Amino acid sequence: MNQKIQCLLVIVVAVAGIGAKDSATQDGVPNDTNGGEERVVTIRMDPYMDLCRGVYVPPPSLTSSLYCWYDVRNAHSVISPSKVEALSNDPFVALFHEFVHDGEIAQLQALGSMHIKQSGPSNDSWLPVFYENHQTYTLHDRDHPVVERLTKRIERRTGLSCDTAEDLKVIYNEVGAFKTAALDAIHKKEDAQRFAYAGDRLATMLFFLSDVTNGGYTIFPKLRVAIRPQKGTAAFWYNLKDTGEGNVQMKYSICPLQDDQKWTAKKLIHTRGNELRQLCRPGSAPKSEK
Repeated sequence: MNQKIQCLLVIVVAVAGIGAKDSATQDGVPNDTNGGEERVVTIRMDPYMDLCRGVYVPPPSLTSSLYCWYDVRNAHSVISPSKVEALSNDPFVALFHEFVHDGEIAQLQALGSMHIKQSGPSNDSWLPVFYENHQTYTLHDRDHPVVERLTKRIERRTGLSCDTAEDLKVIYNEVGAFKTAALDAIHKKEDAQRFAYAGDRLATMLFFLSDVTNGGYTIFPKLRVAIRPQKGTAAFWYNLKDTGEGNVQMKYSICPLQDDQKWTAKKLIHTRGNELRQLCRPGSAPKSEK
């Protein structure tokens, strides 16, 4: 009988003067408590690998309360209701099916042919990553009617205002492209100054503009949620708690693309203008101290 191979990633963190207080263990590996200069932290990668391969089967405790529905929150959706699939209730993550049409996708790709640019190195997350096969470009609503139409559609489907949202960011990936754990909520000082008027990034809408045969999943490891790239769908999630703090549970990764090409687009929605639009979620409410 074949035994499951345990995939471990060991990170050696240089720490000066570790005292007796650092005697806790992680995954059964004790930290150095003898005043050494290195602490070994073992991170079990099995859940990540299963999510990236699309073979993870969530337990009933996570899926029993999830459901799909037709959203008819306004007059537009009465004629053409949104097909919504809940992937997580708390924190809220949903998948909108048939959100972007083929003609709109072709137009978005054509608009970037003249000014697509390659992204540089990124050290925003827990591991540095260089996007050698990753290219991006941004589109403003005034650049083309299809961009403005998508913005209006986001507002109708989510109930949020995009008046202070960032421009649409279109992303093109080739084989090997990936992204390590990231949180869309603002955590850099320079970004906080740049978006001081608009506020923090309340929510994210991620469009999938192409089908992918292998790899390229968008995963939320803490939620055990994996989203397979499917042309025309759009994933939506909140980046903040109701308190306004960044929700670390919403850190996501993009798995390595094993073949094909991958097109996505992202719209980051800010808090300003949405103070009275965002629905309170019980799991994010402040906890009373006893």
